[in-house]
Amino acid sequence: MRGEVLKPDNLDGAGLILGEDGQRYQFTQLQVRNGAVLHAGQTVDFISMGEEARDIYALGAAAAQPATTPPAYAGAPPALPTAAYATAVPLKSDGLWAYFTRTLTKNFVQFHGRARRAEYWGYVLFATIFYVAALLVDVMLSLAFYGTDEYGDPIILPILFIVFVLYNILPSLSITIRRLHDRDLSGWMYLISFIPYIGGLILLVLMILDSKPATNKHGPSPKYMGATTADTFA
Repeated sequence: MRGEVLKPDNLDGAGLILGEDGQRYQFTQLQVRNGAVLHAGQTVDFISMGEEARDIYALGAAAAQPATTPPAYAGAPPALPTAAYATAVPLKSDGLWAYFTRTLTKNFVQFHGRARRAEYWGYVLFATIFYVAALLVDVMLSLAFYGTDEYGDPIILPILFIVFVLYNILPSLSITIRRLHDRDLSGWMYLISFIPYIGGLILLVLMILDSKPATNKHGPSPKYMGATTADTFA
């Protein structure tokens, strides 16, 4: 896929590429091939892996940027360096519905990478709505076609509900694992949910916690573009 570099990888965080599909992809300099150094506005070719760009090749030079060095005045105090501990600014969310549909399609079995908090809860919200809707449709169709048994109890066949549950096994597992990656935890931490009484509660707390801005072994932060650890202590 081809795209345009919106932001290079630097001390402010991971780079950002706008793909020809309209999606934004994060990258680090390690993924740039042939030793090229990318600049804003440069055209590149890359492979999309979830929300990350990999195997990036520079195709053209970036547009020249005019110099903006301010004039020096006699007696003016020397410019102070930029504070090293700046607040990490989050990227704008793509929307809960977009995260939900992407989890069920493009990221259906995406177990590597990271998922920001809004992505996880967008999926949970609309999945719950569809679970309830599927169950209600099952009840109405069952009553219409099968009615009640000899004791007057309704005969319910939750066919749509079961199909939706089975379809969501892998997406729900993959997005939970990527959410754990976002907290710099192993995906095997998912197994903690099987601990009676407290396992599910611990996993819920982990899902509620915000993204860690720093880039980790699972990739750059999908919310803060991989801001450095120092940036989190403003």
